[in-house]
Amino acid sequence: MLKISRVDTLDNHTLDIELDNGNLILFNIKPLLEYDPAYVKLKDRALLPKPSTDGMRIFWRDGPSLTLDKIMTLITEQAVL
Repeated sequence: MLKISRVDTLDNHTLDIELDNGNLILFNIKPLLEYDPAYVKLKDRALLPKPSTDGMRIFWRDGPSLTLDKIMTLITEQAVL
């Protein structure tokens, strides 16, 4: 099973996610910042705070979290649009 080995922010709405197999994902969270109430606190900050990972999910201190499965689902949905 894939795990997240590293996560960082590239700008105020893109996550740079490295998986343990060496693949990288650039994940645009702007739709979440715009439409998901759980992310409102992140959007209201001047700069997107750096997230953390436990290998299975990406999370923000006192904020929302995203599992790798959810990220892959959202990427697939974005590709269809």
